[in-house]
Amino acid sequence: MQTTTHHPALNNRLAAELEANPRLTRKEAAAYLGLAHKTLANWASTGRYGLKYHRCGKKAIYLKADLDAWLDGQSGTQSV
Repeated sequence: MQTTTHHPALNNRLAAELEANPRLTRKEAAAYLGLAHKTLANWASTGRYGLKYHRCGKKAIYLKADLDAWLDGQSGTQSV
C-alpha cells in the first residue's frame, strides 16, 4: 500500500489559488454570466465568442478569471 505525503505549503497555495480564481461548472458559469447553460454549450461547440473553458473528463470547467476577462472584452472596458 502506498501512502501519500501531505505538503501543507502546497495545500495552502492551491487553496489560495482556488479562492482567488474559482473553477466553475458550465451551469455555474452560465449563472455568473446571466446566460442559459445551453448557450455556453452551444458557444463551446461552435467556438463562438472564443470563451475559454477546460475539459475535465466530460465536464466543462470555466475559470472565473477567464469569465471576467471575457466580460471585460465584451464591454470594451478593463478592470482596474
